[in-house]
Amino acid sequence: MYSTTTSHWGLIRVSTDKGYLRLQFPSALSRTFYGKRQFFKGLGRPDTPQNREWAERLVSRMQADIDHPDASKLFDPSLEKYLGIKVDNVIAHPSSNSLQLKELWFEFIEFKLRTGKIAQTTYKTRYKRTFSNWLEPYLDETLSYELAERITFDLLDKVYKPNLKKMITALKEACDRAIGQGKLHCNFFANLTDSIKVSKKSRQLSEEEDYRAFSLKERDIILKSFRQSNKLAERQIADLIEFLFLTGCRLGEVFALKWQDVKQDWIVFDESYSSETKITGPTKTDTIRIFRTKGYGRLNGLIDRLRTKPHKNSDYIFTTVTGKQYDRYKVSSVWLGSDKSKNGVAYYYPGVVARLVDEGDISQYLKPSATRHTFITLQAHNGVDLKLLADSVGNSVDVIYNHYLGVNREATLADI
Repeated sequence: MYSTTTSHWGLIRVSTDKGYLRLQFPSALSRTFYGKRQFFKGLGRPDTPQNREWAERLVSRMQADIDHPDASKLFDPSLEKYLGIKVDNVIAHPSSNSLQLKELWFEFIEFKLRTGKIAQTTYKTRYKRTFSNWLEPYLDETLSYELAERITFDLLDKVYKPNLKKMITALKEACDRAIGQGKLHCNFFANLTDSIKVSKKSRQLSEEEDYRAFSLKERDIILKSFRQSNKLAERQIADLIEFLFLTGCRLGEVFALKWQDVKQDWIVFDESYSSETKITGPTKTDTIRIFRTKGYGRLNGLIDRLRTKPHKNSDYIFTTVTGKQYDRYKVSSVWLGSDKSKNGVAYYYPGVVARLVDEGDISQYLKPSATRHTFITLQAHNGVDLKLLADSVGNSVDVIYNHYLGVNREATLADI
């Protein structure tokens, strides 16, 4: 059997995973030769007495090499010397890496975009803007374990942890790609996501935060306030806000909606406009959705009023006072409010919904996306066919049950 003498590298052990044997390498050896805190190598054999004896003999040979004073020369990290096969993504020693972070990162995100692994909007907003800005101070540095850990722990208390975890995961994938290309010898970001602890919210709390809705009374107060506002921009957008409340469509979908999408008995939602990238692309679920309007008097009345304005089929249905396309920022400025300045003095002008909350006319402030949640909640609680509702808004019936019917805290069982 292998030596139990204390080694500079530690001891290699035989363990099992789902009934199959594997080698478990000590931390020091794992970091140096495999770029991981803990490296395992599956042996592909079930844990039987005969196979375990064979594995112990392998470990004995490996342990003798790493215990030797010339371990760096004798130990074969590819394991080909012991198993007759090579282990992927293994290095001889990490000291020869000279790749800069910017070379790794930008090649990787361009590859992701070019191969369609991420959409243009995700590339521009998440990878090119957010993640690249976070990495800006480190881009000219050479990749190393020290740099990887510094990036992770520098940002740990500065940025949103779930997104930081996504970025570190992307850097890990980038290293794996570079290793496959022969540009890197090890993955410096392996296992660093374990250091980013993301607190998990309870299902109830998540529902409260992500699927909150206005009551029917609050919805009508909001619409009345937009229509009766003394601000032209707020009155001008009232039709768009009502359309959101009456269809539950997403903001990007209403921005991209054209007259050619409105048919006699239905509306076609097949595009979405990204306010961040200014690109019109497929809907969030990448599907064409039909919203049936037959018998929906209030919505049809709104559409008929809008039709009275001169328009072409290729025109956007909703445009600003100056005839421009709406986006999230324009909606937010009249919904929440905006910063303005007059005579060199900066001040904040609250939007319609913010004012209603301040004045106590509605119970809480919710984002514009709550128009969607309000529509779904009101329809679900009023007995509409859930399959029709799910198809109309691009959700599943399960989502309707779990997040919209489920948030009715006053619901009780029938007394029968």
